[in-house]
Amino acid sequence: MTRVIQWATGVTGMMSLRHVLSRPDLDLVGVCVYDEAKAGVDAGVLCGGAEAGLLTTADRDQIIGTDADVVLYMGKVETDTPGCFADVCDLLASGKNVVATGSRFIHPRSLHASLADAIEDACRAGRSSFLGLGLYPGFVGESIGPILARLTERTTRISVREVLNYSTYASHDLIFNAMGFGHAPDDTTPLLCNTDYAASAWIGSATVLTQALGLEICSVEGFREVATTPRALTVAAGEIAAGTVGAMRFGVEVDCGETVLAVEHLTRMADDLAPDWPTEIGYEVTFEGKPTMRLHLVIGSEGEDHAEQGCLATAMHAINAIPAVVAAAPGLYDLSTIAPFTPHWTNLATAPTR
Repeated sequence: MTRVIQWATGVTGMMSLRHVLSRPDLDLVGVCVYDEAKAGVDAGVLCGGAEAGLLTTADRDQIIGTDADVVLYMGKVETDTPGCFADVCDLLASGKNVVATGSRFIHPRSLHASLADAIEDACRAGRSSFLGLGLYPGFVGESIGPILARLTERTTRISVREVLNYSTYASHDLIFNAMGFGHAPDDTTPLLCNTDYAASAWIGSATVLTQALGLEICSVEGFREVATTPRALTVAAGEIAAGTVGAMRFGVEVDCGETVLAVEHLTRMADDLAPDWPTEIGYEVTFEGKPTMRLHLVIGSEGEDHAEQGCLATAMHAINAIPAVVAAAPGLYDLSTIAPFTPHWTNLATAPTR
């Protein structure tokens, strides 16, 4: 049985926690929370289930000192990059493997060599392994793109795009402080107003894709466009006033010589905003060349909430990676270097009562 720590219990972390508790092959041995109101709560009760007999904690040192095989790390790396990388390095150095979600974990070396060096040092110290992944980024471009490329004779442009409505996503920190919804179009306060920072959210994804395809990066350019809402909106994360940002698209364009890669995220808070932008909800990978191709993926295709189901897909990607990461030799991995892995489904009906 694999001993698991769940680090953070936001939307995705709560889904991950719930699933880990349901699995007979996974043994939950620790839960780290940021909100003091969640500390000391039974882990099963916290995620809406039966008592699990394990209390959550906000004590970072206690979690780092807990014996475990793997940590599912889902901290807020977009808004606290130094703190989250420090957490991960301390966990790795303590001998625990780490699977982390968040764009800045997808390919740390593409952000700064020092981030990757620190993880590699920690892996050597703890004889542990690290993998960053997700859904977008962390799966669509990195995993689907290379498979589609097998069908091509040549390609001049590869575009990877996510189109979502985030009105049901309840993270105020991400929606307002990081992305900049509800702010004036020229407000430079939100993190993603900086095009270099916007590029950094996707450069890891683009780098993993270039590695998988054997391409070399010549130049990188980030971009961000916004559209305002003509009316006030009430969304899960808060209130968005009329005349403020209600839709945005941002990403990175990477020149690899004869081939250009574009990785882009497009988000609306109402479906009728920015009607001239692509509107079809889901994830799209397109190839321009011989042959041209377009693959469109919808997660939550039976009418479920797309943002919520995307969080579930992110959680499951991390959980399904556990065996590969635990089995890997010590070191820093990404989706182009980790051994291929498949879902390790279990008949949940046989899971023990916790």
